[in-house]
Amino acid sequence: MKALVILVIVAAVVAVLVGIRRTSQNGLHSAEATAAQQTLEQKLDFLAQCGLNLADPFTIDDLLRSQAREDYERPRFARVLTGLGMTEEQEPWRSHCLNLWHFDGECIAEDGDYKRIAERMAEMTQGSLTFSSIDDHVDVEKQEAWLSFTFEGQQIRIDCKVENDWVDPAIFGKFVDLLKQSDPSKTYIYYDLGGQDCIIGCVTKEAFDRLRAAGIQFVPLT
Repeated sequence: MKALVILVIVAAVVAVLVGIRRTSQNGLHSAEATAAQQTLEQKLDFLAQCGLNLADPFTIDDLLRSQAREDYERPRFARVLTGLGMTEEQEPWRSHCLNLWHFDGECIAEDGDYKRIAERMAEMTQGSLTFSSIDDHVDVEKQEAWLSFTFEGQQIRIDCKVENDWVDPAIFGKFVDLLKQSDPSKTYIYYDLGGQDCIIGCVTKEAFDRLRAAGIQFVPLT
């Protein structure tokens, strides 16, 4: 009889835990699930609350030059994140959002390509990472590529693997480590778009938690 009572109690506890987990999971995906009913303005407002703002002088009209409103207002946030992470489609090619980047991994072909990555990764931290004396070299035919810069008085050189015109993904881990040293309150984040492109950003850890709690599928960049 005592054993039966114990089994009943255990079963009840397991049922409660399963219910809590299901409730948590449902809550986690609530923002992405309800995104189908959200306007572009509502989505942008939520992202702005998480530190992902349209940079001056850009407005919603600039986003609508790249995609139709109905595309942005489809379920989930991928389209809006892509629009925010883009640059304007004319010179001087300014970023729509300072700390969000729509990044294409097939982008390494010549000198200057890794330098541009370093500059953009620093820009996204909005002052938390600063580099000087940035230089690089890319020779795909000779299988040579490297990036160098000065950080807090230290000269850093990163040798990069060459695989046709694909970026060496290991380079991002170096920026992640440097940001941890210089400003632990911020983190680089990554959103998988399912192809060769992705979204990279930099936000406070509190903002990252808020994005995740809303079900927007960012993960830490590594």
